[in-house]
Amino acid sequence: MATRAFDGAIFDHGAQFFTVRKSNFQSYVDQWSTANIIKIWFGNESDQSEQHPRWIAPKGMNSLPKHIARNLNVHLSTEVINLSFDHQTWTASCENGTQYSGSHLLITTPTPQTTRLLETTDLKLPSDMQHALQNVRYEKGLSVMLRLNEPSDLPQPGGIKFDHPAISWMADNQMKGISNVPALTIQTTSDFAASSWDETNDEKIALILNELKPLMKLSIKSTQAHRWGYTLPINPIKEGSLTNIHLQLTLAGDAFGGPRVEGSACSGLQAAEQIALLN
Repeated sequence: MATRAFDGAIFDHGAQFFTVRKSNFQSYVDQWSTANIIKIWFGNESDQSEQHPRWIAPKGMNSLPKHIARNLNVHLSTEVINLSFDHQTWTASCENGTQYSGSHLLITTPTPQTTRLLETTDLKLPSDMQHALQNVRYEKGLSVMLRLNEPSDLPQPGGIKFDHPAISWMADNQMKGISNVPALTIQTTSDFAASSWDETNDEKIALILNELKPLMKLSIKSTQAHRWGYTLPINPIKEGSLTNIHLQLTLAGDAFGGPRVEGSACSGLQAAEQIALLN
């Protein structure tokens, strides 16, 4: 989940919403809804034609994980460059020179990043973990953010899925209720993101604006873009998470739970249950 602010506007430029299908995740969603951390953007739970309401965080999608982590000591912008496992203790060494140690290691990063981290150890991983790390593949993504001078012409509720070679999704963050001024998020197709990967952000934005011309008229004040190296896992692992008791190691995340927010959350819940059983 990612939210960015610039030029007075607020943009969700990662996950745009989430849905609920599983009862264990629903219990948490009910708590967050009661606490006014999330709300339904569109869809109605009582409407049988729309069985999976789209939930959002009205202060931006990243406010939900911030709420969940509010009592944790989280170290942001801290890159782990090396891992070691010695005498039942894991140690993560960071680029800034700090080290963190613990009795169990949980990794939820995309599998290519997890692989690079675990390659810094001399450990031989069990076959199920090797298979997961070697076989899961991801789509690339690109989000283009447009601060508009005037409201867009998107119809209610302000989110549209496109059948287009370059544009996959478009959302009006003002209509969504997170921005006080007109702010449009455009998410491209994975093919477009991959083909334009090495272009500069300005070049990417220009290409998308060109694609938008026949679709809608926009008065644009400012723009930004963000590319995503790992968006949706194409072939996620069926197991929700993997834990090895001998290595005191757990792998989880959307590579296991599936491409939706709910899949990642349920993967984390399963990982927590597996780790708790070890103690």
